[in-house]
Amino acid sequence: MTKNTDSTTCEYHVASFVAYPILAQLDEVKKAITNIEGAEIHVTSEEGKIVFTMEGNSYRDIGTKMDIIRVHKGIINLSPVYHQILDETDNEKNEDQYKEL
Repeated sequence: MTKNTDSTTCEYHVASFVAYPILAQLDEVKKAITNIEGAEIHVTSEEGKIVFTMEGNSYRDIGTKMDIIRVHKGIINLSPVYHQILDETDNEKNEDQYKEL
C-alpha cells in the first residue's frame, strides 16, 4: 500500500475505469495504461473496451494518472466506475496494538 507523505493521514486509493479506445490504436492505449505506476488491466473485450484499475495515494494522484490516459490520442472515452479510499492510519494503529500484545 502507498503512504501519502504530503499530509498527516495515510491514504490508499483504488479506482476502476473502462476505457473506450480507437480499435486501431488498442495496443498503444493498453501500453499507455500499463506504463502508469499502479495501473493494471484486468480484461479487454472483443470490441476493445479496456477494464483496468489504478492505485494511488491521493485524489490528485489518481486524477493525474487518469488525465494521462484521458488525453491519449487513441482514447475515445474514459469512464470512471469506482473509487475507494482507505485510511491506513487506523491500520497502523491496529498493527501497533497487536505488536504490544
